[in-house]
Amino acid sequence: MIDVQTLNDALVTLALCAGLAVLIAIAIVAAGAVTRRIDRKEHVREVEQHLAAVARQQDHAAAR
Repeated sequence: MIDVQTLNDALVTLALCAGLAVLIAIAIVAAGAVTRRIDRKEHVREVEQHLAAVARQQDHAAAR
């Protein structure tokens, strides 16, 4: 028959591995979300710079 302490140790080890896998998955999802947010901010900044450049060009063209 299986020793109760050995079974308990196996279950604790399994729970620890499952918890570690969940924590790693959460970390990966969080890192992906942060990366997307940073990329989105950079894209918005590029669009703002482009629109400002177009506005400056139009101002120069209108001043002529």
